[in-house]
Amino acid sequence: MNRFFSGISLFLMSFLAHAVEPVVYAPTTSTDPTAMIVFAILLLGMVVGFFYFVWRNEQKRKQQETADK
Repeated sequence: MNRFFSGISLFLMSFLAHAVEPVVYAPTTSTDPTAMIVFAILLLGMVVGFFYFVWRNEQKRKQQETADK
């Protein structure tokens, strides 16, 4: 019975978090896009590098198979 009441009390306490009026933040008007540009360049570079690595290994594997025959 104690577990039931403690569970109910914890469940009801979670509603208190929703009862508080939310804080509204003013949106930022200007941001520096440098971090986004650096992230995009690094991401694209890693994707291209990965596909080049896979392509190169596939070429080596094909070449190895023809040499083994």
